[in-house]
Amino acid sequence: MDPSTRNAAPLQPSAAFGTAAEDATSGAALAQLQALVIKRGLRPGLLPAPERAAVLALVWAALPAAGTLREPEVNELLRAQLAGAVACLDIDHVELRRWLVDAGWLQRDGYGRAYWRTPAEALPDAGAAWGRYLQDLDPGAWVQALADAHLAAREARRQAWTAAQPSGDAGA
Repeated sequence: MDPSTRNAAPLQPSAAFGTAAEDATSGAALAQLQALVIKRGLRPGLLPAPERAAVLALVWAALPAAGTLREPEVNELLRAQLAGAVACLDIDHVELRRWLVDAGWLQRDGYGRAYWRTPAEALPDAGAAWGRYLQDLDPGAWVQALADAHLAAREARRQAWTAAQPSGDAGA
């Protein structure tokens, strides 16, 4: 999918999430990621692996591509992501950091003091496809655009339903 059309992708959840690296950024997989980020209360451990990889990729995309960060800097960035782009996750920044490190999205030194984002080409399996696709994305703006579109569609449905209701004056 052309990166310039990412914001225009449908908000409809797909029936199946891509499992192969080549399918990670297919229209169906992207639609599923869009459906996930507008939800709340998701636990990474309860998500199927491909969905978890997609959400972790979104967090990864917001981390600086170059340079080394100290643990407090990583914590601050992850807290901001949990309040914004990945507010769908019901975890704290420490658990999110552990998920990122364990899944290979984030690297750290042996003492846990220095962290750096894994380069897109070094990400494992389906993560590499998500990494190539999302590496230049502003996750906060992308998720906000999705949320705005979702709320606008919901309001339009509400207004259509209200307009279709019989008025109370008809029987009087």
